Amino acid sequence: MRVRSLIPFLMAACGPIYPNPPAGSQQQRSSPPSPQHQSGPPGGAADPWQPQPEPQPQLQPEAQTQPRPQPQSQPPRGATVPAGMQEIFDAHNAVRAKHCAQPLTWSPKLAAVAQDWANSLNQQGCKFGHKPNNKFGENLAAGTVGALDGESVLRMWYDEVKHYRFPDGGFSMETGHFTQVVWRQTTQLGCAVTTCKTKNLDIWVCEYDPPGNVQTMYRQQVLPAGCK
Repeated sequence: MRVRSLIPFLMAACGPIYPNPPAGSQQQRSSPPSPQHQSGPPGGAADPWQPQPEPQPQLQPEAQTQPRPQPQSQPPRGATVPAGMQEIFDAHNAVRAKHCAQPLTWSPKLAAVAQDWANSLNQQGCKFGHKPNNKFGENLAAGTVGALDGESVLRMWYDEVKHYRFPDGGFSMETGHFTQVVWRQTTQLGCAVTTCKTKNLDIWVCEYDPPGNVQTMYRQQVLPAGCK
């Protein structure tokens, strides 16, 4: 008996490159986050590596002693991630941590944009391409139905790191997914998937805000693993 093997079809398409932050993105109204790991003290601050004088306790009359304030619980960051998107959300933040990029929060607004575009591609006969005039960053992936889950989609995008030239790399069609995934100034993520039955494809769409892949910003925004 001859056994017929089935090879899943996989492909990906990265978002556009921007000469400047696109209009309407959060890049225009937010400054880059400060590095999470630094080799020395930040400018204007005392050197943390030098011994500092111990503060002297301040004695107060017992009647004037104030109760210690209780810590306030922090409100949750971002919206609740839908169950079907938890894998790709967690996978994004896992690889971002390797490159000193802050964790993303889930955006229902971006998820709706992603779902609308995924549905549009489906309605266009499983077309595979980027949303025109998109003010957000965007990554696409497609594969035979069931061949990709959220973690494997992210792994396919992140695997482009082996082609990226640190520290002076820029935009490339071979690395554009990776650079968007770990872009340090990006803070929000929304993803969606649609099943295109006419071609037996799952199409994944992720939207990012502020968008990455902005010219002249790669050295500061895409750090090597370990941030060294």
